[in-house]
Amino acid sequence: MQYSEGRLGRVFVVRIDDGEDFLAVTHEFIRNKSVQTGTILFLGALRQGRMVTGPEEVILPPEPHHVMFEGGWEMVGIATICPGDDGPFIHYHASVGRAGHALTGCLREKAVTYIVAEAVILEFTGLDIRRVFDEKTRVSLPVHKRDEATVKVSPSHEKEGAPAEKPVPKEEETAKEEEGTSGGLAEIIRDLTRRPRA
Repeated sequence: MQYSEGRLGRVFVVRIDDGEDFLAVTHEFIRNKSVQTGTILFLGALRQGRMVTGPEEVILPPEPHHVMFEGGWEMVGIATICPGDDGPFIHYHASVGRAGHALTGCLREKAVTYIVAEAVILEFTGLDIRRVFDEKTRVSLPVHKRDEATVKVSPSHEKEGAPAEKPVPKEEETAKEEEGTSGGLAEIIRDLTRRPRA
């Protein structure tokens, strides 16, 4: 793991109006205010949008599973702000829902506001962190630059006197996962969200 410690800086409360692109407006605001690092708490509704709801398969690097939605969806979410190669890099995650249906994932490219969206932007200061492209995962990850940022969990944190757990072979672990989620609602959801193979 990596970590950084900083302090709370400025606080902004922003209203995004009907028909405006939530992603574009918040990104432009953050760029104009020169916010380097921080977080966004947001809620409201979207006319339409695009999000990644996980990978097509659980492999590295992942192939994103894209979902489009439209028709007036309620939204709640959070985002992180870090410096990137082309200015502020904002990583948005949200849950959207409409008429008993829900999606959770990474908002990407498009999120058109329905009526209103509200964003609370919290600026952080004193952090030495930036988004850097990672070759293994093929995504941009937050990298904490200070020497003390990388921490390894010490084995001393394990309960004293407790027997060490034996590692489970990957094949056996995968079989147990499939056994636990086969049939019923889990299988239906997996089938509905899996892209058809050619």
